[in-house]
Amino acid sequence: MGFIINTMENMNISLSDVVRFFYFNAILITITLNVFPPFAKKLYTYGKNQDTRPLKDFDNPKSVDKAKHDDKSKDGDGLFDRWLNLLASLQLPHRYFTHFYVLSTGLQLFTLIQILTHSRVLTYVLSSLPSTSNDEIGPPQQSFESIVLCIFCMTLQSSRRLYESVYIQLPSPSKMSILIYAAGILHYLFMSLATWCESPTTLLLTTTNITHPSDLLRPPRINTFLALPCFILATGVQHDAQVYLSSLKKYSLPTHPLFEYTLSPHYLAECVVYGSLVVLGAPVGHWVNVTLFYVWVFVCVNQAFGARITREWYRNRFGEKAVEGKCSLVPFIF
Repeated sequence: MGFIINTMENMNISLSDVVRFFYFNAILITITLNVFPPFAKKLYTYGKNQDTRPLKDFDNPKSVDKAKHDDKSKDGDGLFDRWLNLLASLQLPHRYFTHFYVLSTGLQLFTLIQILTHSRVLTYVLSSLPSTSNDEIGPPQQSFESIVLCIFCMTLQSSRRLYESVYIQLPSPSKMSILIYAAGILHYLFMSLATWCESPTTLLLTTTNITHPSDLLRPPRINTFLALPCFILATGVQHDAQVYLSSLKKYSLPTHPLFEYTLSPHYLAECVVYGSLVVLGAPVGHWVNVTLFYVWVFVCVNQAFGARITREWYRNRFGEKAVEGKCSLVPFIF
């Protein structure tokens, strides 16, 4: 850790710069994987979207072998194709998505406890960071309450998704690329920093012991009035969509009101959840937390490409009429 801190000091970069750099590159990589068809097909597609057979072939075991044979026949023999096929063959069970939410819930809870108890570990880390290690500590930007609220909301989101993945979503034999798994792990690792890294000075200067929830009560900002209801609504919509999708037999066409204008309301809700955190975690006097904005763009890019792939899956499985008049992600827009 000392080496990392020294490197950051020598390069004159803060923790928020590191987090933003990660998400900026993650956005570029995600776009690259999806813009070029070979990457999108082999590395980004997972879950039900890997099976593009039409509905009439769903119960035909021979159609699975035929689909695999057709995919292999399209593969090239060049060095790049062989490398891509090797990378695509490194797969993990789709149920490992649960690991993301275990990691996120654990990290967010750990961070929240460290902050509320002003632990020695937190104090050591904060005092070691380049932005807070000098003698002249500038005024805090994010309020202490907004940091705690962001972490608390992210903890709720992660724990709810963990509950859904364990108790609601049906077991699936499908696979996902090891790259998807690595990206998810890294995302939730950096997200545990993104909620507070803009203003570590706030945490370092706040020394009041929190002995009761009422100690955190302050007059809410306009940001909270606007963003918190959006967060609550979005997480509720996402939960309802997940419960409904899990109740469907096999993979059938959803008819729930949430799916009337968009084919992926749960993806849209994910974008709103992270968008609300951008506003909730904004520094005092501002509307946007820049670091969380990077996170939001990363999430939106992923959900947009995922929604597009889902649309193609519905079209292949149920025909053009099944998706006619419905948007992939945002109603009436995209």
